[in-house]
Amino acid sequence: MAPKTIIWIFTSRCNLQCPHCYASIYARDRELSINEKIRLIREMSEIGVEHIGLSGGEPLIHRDLPVILKEIFDHGMTITMVTNGTIINEHILDLLAKYDVYLYVSIDGPREVHDRLRGSGVYDRVMETINALRKRGIEYATIMAVGKYNYTYTGEYIDIASKVNAEHAALIPVMPSGRAYLNKLWINASEYYIAMKKAIVRARETSYPVAFWCTPFLRLVSSYENSWTYYCRTMETVDIGCSGELLPCDVLDIVISNARVNGLKKALHEYYSNPIINNIVNPRNLPKECMNCNLKDICRGGCYARSYILQGGFNKGDPLCPIISGIKIDQ
Repeated sequence: MAPKTIIWIFTSRCNLQCPHCYASIYARDRELSINEKIRLIREMSEIGVEHIGLSGGEPLIHRDLPVILKEIFDHGMTITMVTNGTIINEHILDLLAKYDVYLYVSIDGPREVHDRLRGSGVYDRVMETINALRKRGIEYATIMAVGKYNYTYTGEYIDIASKVNAEHAALIPVMPSGRAYLNKLWINASEYYIAMKKAIVRARETSYPVAFWCTPFLRLVSSYENSWTYYCRTMETVDIGCSGELLPCDVLDIVISNARVNGLKKALHEYYSNPIINNIVNPRNLPKECMNCNLKDICRGGCYARSYILQGGFNKGDPLCPIISGIKIDQ
């Protein structure tokens, strides 16, 4: 058994200090060396991985990036990357174009909201980056981390994404991990519903495409046809940390096995045979609300990482779900 997609926290290094960043939990990890990264990429290719999603930290600041992108591309795997959009020059644009990298550019709301979170002037730098991407024909979408500070601005975010010609707008709830946990910046179910309703109303007006990450129960909230959701309780995706550790989720500092120590094949064998992973992929003892839900085969209990952090177990039900939280919703 092998995953089709690897989500790789390529580095924990970053040029910003965002208060809602979950990757700060990896700041002290000993990052893989360039040779270890190359070996890992080749092992990914050998087992049949088709896609690598590079995350961080900020991947674009890393000196090894040109070598890594070439290695992934030369081994026939597709690449996406999440970036804060502040570090773009002609050399980086050349790399992104040459290796056909699809970018997710972070925009957390209007200028004043975005800059309050990420630093003065960052919003304008992001706009310059997007203009440069568009001129070079590099594909991109936008991604908004929805938290306490910006959940009422999701409608404006949809407008911004549309204005900058993003292929689609993605939204993900701030996860209660890293600095976001320390700063208490995640949202509750009522706030999430307000945020999603604003986004959906605005998107529906123009049929703008929207992706909702880490909220597979969203169809309970809306039937907006030009949107899609993802769920993670599958063997087809594996998260790998910056020191080679295989994780149940990249927001959870729970190490199942390590590719640096044992190589990827052995690490994956340990990963797939681990009872924690089996319990996630084949959830048992979900709440009765989940078992009686029409979405149970799609949602399968929602975000297990959020359930683990806030509810005390992987299969306690997603606290953002309106049924689990008990909030009333209107379609």
